[in-house]
Amino acid sequence: MSKAVTLKVEMREHQSKGTIKSLRKAGFVPGSISHKGSDAVSITLKRDELIKALQKNSLSTVFNLKVDSKNAYDVLVREIQYAPLTREMLHVTFQQISLTEETTADIEIHAVGKDGVIHRGLELLQHLGSLAVRGLPGDFPGTIDVDVSKMEAGDQVTVADLKLPKGIVSEDEPEKLILAVSHPKAHAEA
Repeated sequence: MSKAVTLKVEMREHQSKGTIKSLRKAGFVPGSISHKGSDAVSITLKRDELIKALQKNSLSTVFNLKVDSKNAYDVLVREIQYAPLTREMLHVTFQQISLTEETTADIEIHAVGKDGVIHRGLELLQHLGSLAVRGLPGDFPGTIDVDVSKMEAGDQVTVADLKLPKGIVSEDEPEKLILAVSHPKAHAEA
């Protein structure tokens, strides 16, 4: 089981747009923690700490949001909202989870060895960027790595071909195409 990444958060009351804008200017991100059957809890956390944690980990990482010495939440990131032009982080939504109950997550699929395929003059087409999986949150891998270095034109990888960690099962259909290698399409002469 992987270790949860701890982030310090502060509870916040529902605030006006002006107050939230001031929070963002001061280097904080507003967020919320949702839990089945109860109202969402409003929080703020330091933008730099969140960005650093997301760069070192994946969206399928279990985060432990620590409010104080008595209160903490085990969560998964469900959504991050960004400003369309500036790409500034506007809001983050966490889903509270139980580490002993199965849940679902989308795990990024990472093609390893792409350079070998391209070096041989072939084209790698990735049809699926992430895989919907079910399992215990602590067992989720950061990414699903697929070695494509030895693939030739005509080779394909489907969901059924993936080797998932013990206890993790795919929610996608086994025949769903993930990756394919082909000869580059010839460009028509003008």
